[in-house]
Amino acid sequence: MLKIGYLNLDNPIAIISSDGYPDLGSLKGSAGLIMLGRFDLDEVAPSEIKREMDRVSPRSALGLSIVGGKPEDLMETAKMAASDGRLMEVELARRDGIIDLAREIKSSGATLSVRTRPDAVEDLRSLARELKEAGADILHLDLRGVGSDAPKIVKRLSDGGAPHIMVRFDVSDFQGARDLLSMGAEMISLSDEADPEFVAWLAATLKRFHELVGWYNAPKHICSGGDLRGIAFCCPPVKNCPLLGALKKINVSPKEFVKRKLALTKGTPLEPGDGTCFGSLAWCCKITKPCFMRDAVLERHGIAPDEYMRLKKKLAADLLKA
Repeated sequence: MLKIGYLNLDNPIAIISSDGYPDLGSLKGSAGLIMLGRFDLDEVAPSEIKREMDRVSPRSALGLSIVGGKPEDLMETAKMAASDGRLMEVELARRDGIIDLAREIKSSGATLSVRTRPDAVEDLRSLARELKEAGADILHLDLRGVGSDAPKIVKRLSDGGAPHIMVRFDVSDFQGARDLLSMGAEMISLSDEADPEFVAWLAATLKRFHELVGWYNAPKHICSGGDLRGIAFCCPPVKNCPLLGALKKINVSPKEFVKRKLALTKGTPLEPGDGTCFGSLAWCCKITKPCFMRDAVLERHGIAPDEYMRLKKKLAADLLKA
């Protein structure tokens, strides 16, 4: 369902261990990722961490969270994580040196996550962009206690250019998860104290949603406050609308947007669209918004709803490429 670095995740739910190990047996492999730790490299050697990690055999992808440590110990741990196919996460208390550290860890081949909170750094958006440029795979953002502003923070980082975003948040239902995912998050992390039955239910629900829709974290439409990926669903900019502001963010003129979108969909299943508002599926909205004209074209051309959304996902990525 989700591939990040060498990790293949069955679903976008992660369980995060505060200290020690979560009850893996009760989770029954329902989480896509299990993060163990926190391992303090100032107190334990990389070899000890490996022994502890090797004791665990979850049915989920596995990661380890690291704090502290000398550069040589961090690199040894990173090489171990790469060799064993595990996610390595470092916790960021301050910004100094994190970009160089990210580059060093990535040179080992490890899939890297950096965990932080919005109040830990002065300019989180620029940090996210620099981490992505340095090769970091995941920005693990702890938004517990932020409340209703959490989706806005995710959108701001997603629009600004960030690695894959994993959000630590006290999600209690499907809609809470969707609010974050639809703004650009790709994973939701929960405490190891989360109810195993809820974890299993949420993971299964997101998987089923993905099977039906084809894009589990599809954005809202731009005109409904969605992140920049939503330009895949936008009409041509023929009137004053929020799309114009979105295009300014990516430094693309309305004329260039139309030209680029038509070029990217030419010869693809998104090119036809007789009977739709603008004559092509390139301009049509997301599948969860009712539209008999779009649906008639999809049926006429044998395009399943989930395939349509996968095509839109690729279109969004292509449109946002630098």
